[in-house]
Amino acid sequence: MLTRLIIIILLPILSYSQNWNIATQFPYTGVHHPITFSYDNYGFVISGSNTDNTFRYDKNTDTWTQLANFPGGDRGYAYGVAKDDRAYMGFGSDPSGNFPNDWWEYDITNDSWSQLASFPGAGRNHPAMVVVGNSVFVGCGSNTSNLNDWWEYNISTDVWTQKPDLPGNTRHHPFYFSIDDFAYVGFGHGSSTGPGSNPSTGVYIFNDFYRYNPASSNWTQLANFPSESRVAGTQFSFNGKGYIISGDGEDHSPLDEGEFWEYNPTNDSWNQLPSHPGDAIWAPGCFVLDCEIYFLLGQNTSTFPASYPLNIYSYKLSQDCGCTDSSAVNYSSIATIDDGSCCYIAGCTDPYAINFNAQACFDDGSCILPILGCTNSTATNYNPNANTNTANGGAIDNTFSTGGYFNGNQHLIFNSSENCVISSAKFYADVNTSVTFELRNQNGTVIDDTTHFVLSGEQRLDLNFEVPVGNNLQLGVSANNSGLYRNNSGAIFPYDIGGILSITGSSASSPGYYYFYYDIEVKVPCLNSTSAVEMKNQRKIIEAIDFLGREINQNSKKIKIIKFNDGTYQKQLIIGH
Repeated sequence: MLTRLIIIILLPILSYSQNWNIATQFPYTGVHHPITFSYDNYGFVISGSNTDNTFRYDKNTDTWTQLANFPGGDRGYAYGVAKDDRAYMGFGSDPSGNFPNDWWEYDITNDSWSQLASFPGAGRNHPAMVVVGNSVFVGCGSNTSNLNDWWEYNISTDVWTQKPDLPGNTRHHPFYFSIDDFAYVGFGHGSSTGPGSNPSTGVYIFNDFYRYNPASSNWTQLANFPSESRVAGTQFSFNGKGYIISGDGEDHSPLDEGEFWEYNPTNDSWNQLPSHPGDAIWAPGCFVLDCEIYFLLGQNTSTFPASYPLNIYSYKLSQDCGCTDSSAVNYSSIATIDDGSCCYIAGCTDPYAINFNAQACFDDGSCILPILGCTNSTATNYNPNANTNTANGGAIDNTFSTGGYFNGNQHLIFNSSENCVISSAKFYADVNTSVTFELRNQNGTVIDDTTHFVLSGEQRLDLNFEVPVGNNLQLGVSANNSGLYRNNSGAIFPYDIGGILSITGSSASSPGYYYFYYDIEVKVPCLNSTSAVEMKNQRKIIEAIDFLGREINQNSKKIKIIKFNDGTYQKQLIIGH
């Protein structure tokens, strides 16, 4: 534990970027075990979850295009790698549970397929597969049992040759990558006790790691991985180092977070980098464009039911890439590769700041956060520190992580330090239906509510909830079957709104859930500008009645209607002593 803590403290010095960003979204159906690779400014996603689709991402235009289907038919647990303008792929299993041994070449520039010499060994799911030189190396995996054989495919001659087996246990779903003239393989899921496996879990997940030298056909065992044993993540190599991301831990359940590790072959060591946003993901994919890794797809088994994330996250690996145009506001004097990021408008890019500039593509540090309060100096509740009487907050939309339409009855929890009004919020509905939205106190008693007929899709709805000062207040719905969207991971509490309202969590038993209310608009109305003395003299309470018209004590803590001598009425609730 101490060693890991020291590594984390040193990371700001060792790494170029500390931030993952949402790069884009996958516009099609999510899959696990996608085949992913890159070429030029394009990223590719092929197959996965027993499909035969081929998709291409264009970084320059931030668009996806569907291409010619994989001709091997629907396939799951298949693998592939790219070499220059060609990609090679096969293996996996079909929907009938067969393990094909066909082998295919994809011409990236012409979007065409050619069948090559079939693999002469046994077909299998999720093997290791790497390119070294002009050869593709394949090994391990599983069919009716786990395997540790190792094969070389010569791209020039279209010939397969068996090589020495991987030392140690048989296994499937290992991590792997190539660096310079070597292949690296390790970890994974085996059939018996092995390095790093925890006997109390009932499964055998390893942490051993090996290097293969194609020139000598020799294996070398390296240092074991310094953290929890793992399986079923994704991997890549970049600039002389290897990287592994996410996956399952020693009990074959998700890691506590989407861990990201860097391997340095010069001293056989691992450094931990910032975890990707959201939950750890089983069987995801990734590709590298310029100096950024794009992490995508897979299955989130931390949710119930398991879900398929569509957000694509990117992480900058090196300062070699950047804007090389000296006239741009984000010009990098040390960048040697222009990554298309040049920006010519600087400003505040925080959408919740009061000076947000929607045209700005580079944040210049000028953002002014909202301080909610009455800005009318003649009002009785004037706040000289306030810079706005309206602010938005909470999750800005539902794209920050995985989720779905939900028919349960859950809510957000928040604190309010000043009387205010929740004017409106954004909602996403599955179907057209009637929903009653509720503001409740900490005990679940309804303070205010309103009913809307919601339409399928995104909409902003007026709420006009009068919020008292209080803690652990609730924003929810009145009953099950609302069909409203909620995120089931990735929420980062608290969400501050103008310094007076803070969304602290949700009613879910697991962290990261965010329910129903997005981009919440909050206002602080300015009270009558007449002085407090004049108001006392001019406006007096005649009576207080409950919602059944019965007269009650004016100081009652129940919800009541106050009638004034000027003919006006006010709904009122006293919170606290």
